Amino acid sequence: LKESSGGKSRNVRQRFLTTPSLILAAVRGGSRDRGPAIFSPLIKVGDDLAFLEKEDCFASLEKIRSCSDREVYKAVLPGSNGMMITIKKVIQPAKSGVELIKQDSVPLPQKMSQIRSEIMNAGLRHRNIVPLLAHVVRPDCHLLVYEFTKNGSLHDILNDVSQGRRQLEWLARHRIARGIASGLEFLHMSHMPRIIHRDIRPANVLIDDDMEARISEFGLAKQIPDGHTRISTSSLVGTVGYMAPECPQTLTFSDKSDIYSFGVLLAVLVMGKFPSDDFFQHTEEMSLVQWMRNVMTSENPNRAIDSKLLGNGYEEQMLLVLKLACFCTLEDPDERPNKEMSFVKWRRNVMNSANPNRAIDSKLLGNGYEEQMLLVLKIANFCTMDDPKQRPNSRDVRCMLSQIQH
Repeated sequence: LKESSGGKSRNVRQRFLTTPSLILAAVRGGSRDRGPAIFSPLIKVGDDLAFLEKEDCFASLEKIRSCSDREVYKAVLPGSNGMMITIKKVIQPAKSGVELIKQDSVPLPQKMSQIRSEIMNAGLRHRNIVPLLAHVVRPDCHLLVYEFTKNGSLHDILNDVSQGRRQLEWLARHRIARGIASGLEFLHMSHMPRIIHRDIRPANVLIDDDMEARISEFGLAKQIPDGHTRISTSSLVGTVGYMAPECPQTLTFSDKSDIYSFGVLLAVLVMGKFPSDDFFQHTEEMSLVQWMRNVMTSENPNRAIDSKLLGNGYEEQMLLVLKLACFCTLEDPDERPNKEMSFVKWRRNVMNSANPNRAIDSKLLGNGYEEQMLLVLKIANFCTMDDPKQRPNSRDVRCMLSQIQH
């Protein structure tokens, strides 16, 4: 958004508020008898979900996925002109959403805690996020209701691509990456309180009818209190291969933990390989991230690109995305980017670090011209100062460049 003041415009970041009290106020239809709790205007009245409270309701629903701790169904929402919904069934003791939110500080079993987290984040509204529409409590289970996304998860799509059952061209993959980045920006920077997802991976990104990416599964998400940059936990959560290294080491999570996971996801999009693939078990690195880094600094970085995408004319773009993936998966969380850290700021940080040579193209290192290249980078920092008055003019730039001795 832009706000005008005194003839000048300045960027204004919109803040979206979600607190337990606002969630409680937003619940429509929920009552002491544990009727449906509705979080979205897409569901007009609680009676629209009455079919989910019937004893034999599951017999009429189409099961689309099943695993050890949950079952997922799809159905047409009554009175909605054919709108499809997804219903996630989780076996846990009956407890209303109001009760769960009021007991926010009370430790709960893992699955019940995840249900509470989904409800706590029910107010999220963004194009690239799957919102919780409603929560229905049955005597033996909880039902979480979402919009249905017919294309399924990004993991399923990429798996089909690897098996030759479908195609996913680069422009579609690039759009998916941008959508996920937009959703993360909303969670990390526009929402108040800020939210860490803690399990960004292809299985938790759904693809809608327009091939737009939508972040889902907020059962592990945590809200960061104002004035804090990270949270500490007593247990480790997330998915091996996508989890930032500091999480198991320190049991702390931050927005930079999500950025690391996003970097791995970017690599998966370009490479067409998952961290768990057998391919990496037969490499010297035995790790997607380390293998990517080594290939990207080799003489043939194109080896990292999914062979199905080579020859499409977008190789340069894909290599740039892989460079971003390398940046996002740096060991030090403080060196990973966020929305406010542009390439220019990153370059300045590296140039002021103990090892400024990291900013130089690895293909040029060892040629004896490192000192000259660092001088050019210092000029680049000078030219990109935030204050226009502090930047040199073209004559100064030419003079500075001409004074660099070969």
